[in-house]
Amino acid sequence: MASVPTARRIVRSKLREWGWESDGERARDVLLVLVELTTNAIRHASKPGDVVRVLVDETDGYCRIEVLDSRPDLPLLAVQADGDDEHGRGLLLVRSLAHAMGEELAATTKKVWVSVRIADVLARPRCL
Repeated sequence: MASVPTARRIVRSKLREWGWESDGERARDVLLVLVELTTNAIRHASKPGDVVRVLVDETDGYCRIEVLDSRPDLPLLAVQADGDDEHGRGLLLVRSLAHAMGEELAATTKKVWVSVRIADVLARPRCL
């Protein structure tokens, strides 16, 4: 993905294609998680020229967002951010919206994934 806005536009379009309202509350949760994870990967886990990949799929009413970067260390979860802090709440916010969340490390890469509930009914699997 070239940028966070590009990733957001593509995923919003994919949600719409899958039949989810792209401006509904749960779709907004998916997009917020996407933006936070992608921004963190670009800002904290990559350098110029690195590739950050975003994968999104939907199965049985859950949307799974995966962000892969080239830094094999775990993301730091802020324990507490002060009221005036401009940073430090992103992963806390992601965790509050997530049904499930995890990280997978390899020798030179990391994948952070989050599953967000977007429907109360079972749906057929779809991939991006």
